[in-house]
Amino acid sequence: MTLPKDDVMRVKDVMTKNVIYVELPSTRDKVLEILKKHKVSAAPVLKNGKLVGIVTIKDLLRKVEEDQLALLMTENPVTVKPNDSIKKVVEIFLKNPFRRLPVVENGKLVGFLTVRDLIKKIAEMNIEKQVRDYMCDKVVCVWHEMPLNVCGEVMRLSGSELCPVLDDNAKLVGLVDEKIMLTESLIEEFIEKTQYSSSSDVDDEWSWEGTRDYVTKFFEVSVLKLPKEPVKNFMKKPAYVYSQTTVSKCAKEMIKNDIDHIPVLDHTDRICGIVKDKGLIKVLLEILEI
Repeated sequence: MTLPKDDVMRVKDVMTKNVIYVELPSTRDKVLEILKKHKVSAAPVLKNGKLVGIVTIKDLLRKVEEDQLALLMTENPVTVKPNDSIKKVVEIFLKNPFRRLPVVENGKLVGFLTVRDLIKKIAEMNIEKQVRDYMCDKVVCVWHEMPLNVCGEVMRLSGSELCPVLDDNAKLVGLVDEKIMLTESLIEEFIEKTQYSSSSDVDDEWSWEGTRDYVTKFFEVSVLKLPKEPVKNFMKKPAYVYSQTTVSKCAKEMIKNDIDHIPVLDHTDRICGIVKDKGLIKVLLEILEI
């Protein structure tokens, strides 16, 4: 599937125009609140209306010693323009570790373009290529009884953004990803804290609302702490594709299940690989011409 040369897909055709952003000065807690409220994993950072950085979930998890947004964010992010081609965007994403691009025109932030936006576009394009050509055969899986804090370490050390969860029979029973790691995180102070009764009817429920029930007397160093309950208590329902699944159908499954990576099963329903969104967007380089 190749688009005509006079029908170039551009950034403005795919980008999100209503951008959720944060402003300097700000703190970790305020950024967390905004990300959770709008259900996003990253936001551009503005100062006096000008783009000065970008802050992501990974920044919050990796810089646990920092509280100020200015020290948490990535400064001077790579940007694109509304009329840039999508092919250029894909090349930028494939050459760099980041997953988001602020869209700037005449010095003003006018949009935000993510790898997820490209996956949504692929889902609409009816691409018949099979995912076997875009999957990776290296997959890190976790056991459903593994404590969530240990799972978090496995994901951190392996660089995995999503892990399939297996039961005692090595069957796929769920998925755990970075969003769960942050959502189930508890902000806790090292020095001293006072815990009040939870507003939840379930005492052991770990939620964003639950974090508000921890009031600190001394504010010094805060950390993100994961509960020790089994992964099975927090995992998402299983989602998967087969190696012969088409690229567009795979993209639809990823969007439907709100995941950036999806396991691939063989004919015996055993995991044989994983499709990562950045691997899948390579198809756009093959079907788009400029």
